[in-house]
Amino acid sequence: MGCKISKNNQSNGVNSASDNLSKENTSKFVDGRKYQQADRLDLQHYIQKNIWQNNFFAPVGHLPEQEGTKVLDVGTGAGSWLFEMAADYPKAKFIGIDISLIDSFQTKPSNAEIIKGNVLERLPFDDNTYDYVFQRILYVGIPENKWPSVINELIRVLKPDGYLELLEPDFKPNNMGPATTKITDANNSFERGLDSNICYKLQNYLEENKQLYDVHCEIKKELDAENEEELRKLSSENFTTAVMTLKPKLASIMNGI
Repeated sequence: MGCKISKNNQSNGVNSASDNLSKENTSKFVDGRKYQQADRLDLQHYIQKNIWQNNFFAPVGHLPEQEGTKVLDVGTGAGSWLFEMAADYPKAKFIGIDISLIDSFQTKPSNAEIIKGNVLERLPFDDNTYDYVFQRILYVGIPENKWPSVINELIRVLKPDGYLELLEPDFKPNNMGPATTKITDANNSFERGLDSNICYKLQNYLEENKQLYDVHCEIKKELDAENEEELRKLSSENFTTAVMTLKPKLASIMNGI
């Protein structure tokens, strides 16, 4: 599910649209979070781009093509989205932020930069800094009760009449078999405080925020891409790899289910 939004010139507006590959032994813990190497994050980006058939949906018009436009990617990971957008729009400045810096094999464009920061805390930017703020797939990093404050922080750094875009997937697949159901239930049991249904609540959070206006949400229920079978296979591979990185913790929980 994705949402796009734009921030009003006054204190009561935003226009919104809400929109990893490695083996177990390539994972690592950094700052209390488990990270996969850049190849898995690049795969995740490839899947999402092909599912939505674009890198963004916010009606930013020609903003990225203008000199001086500033774009923020929150939870940038290895910078897959950031670097691709920066290469496509060389006149704009792209900043990615994440709680840990992850090595990437991609070439970093000169108009892109990744810095360390935590969206659960105050972002290291002044008010009204960015023309466009993008955030994708941070369900696993944001507790349910923190979403309103996170949205407020994203709005704080957004310029008046800027755009905010959020994208979160449904983490509970349809038509699961018994094995996948058991794995998903085990995963949800140790990720306490997180909301696996956040994708269905974003629109309400955004509409209830008095600083936003013209909230628009897209829900993708079916694949309509030409490479549909490839995307299904890659998504399955991505899910399997993610499960393998959590194997020790999942195993201990599943033994008790």
